[in-house]
Amino acid sequence: MKSLVAAVLLLAANAHAATLTLDIQGLTKKTGHVLIAVHADAASFNDKGKPAAVRTVEVKDSKLTVSIPDLAPGTYAVSLFHDANDNNKLDTNFIGIPKEGYGFSNNVGARGKPGFDEAKFTLSADGTTLTLTVF
Repeated sequence: MKSLVAAVLLLAANAHAATLTLDIQGLTKKTGHVLIAVHADAASFNDKGKPAAVRTVEVKDSKLTVSIPDLAPGTYAVSLFHDANDNNKLDTNFIGIPKEGYGFSNNVGARGKPGFDEAKFTLSADGTTLTLTVF
């Protein structure tokens, strides 16, 4: 009986889950990994909370497609960077300008980190596909 209840609850939870698909373009090197964070609120986006999802994807081409399933429909923002040298940080020069590629949903942030409201989008119940360009 407990198994049946657990299965019903799991199906009910997954019935309201959506998939976010990211088409990432503009990777300049075919090395390292892209580190992706999906943020459900401004606190997470500003590194003051936990992202709704994180992914690390190996780079083998100048573009890649990443699917992030099981997200509740709603408002999110995506941030990512191309860790070409695999040191798990976004390398910057002496004045803080990134030396590795980075990007945000809505392709904002070419001149610095945007706010959550600039990068936010709506994930529909049917899923959403975003194209992100790496700066």
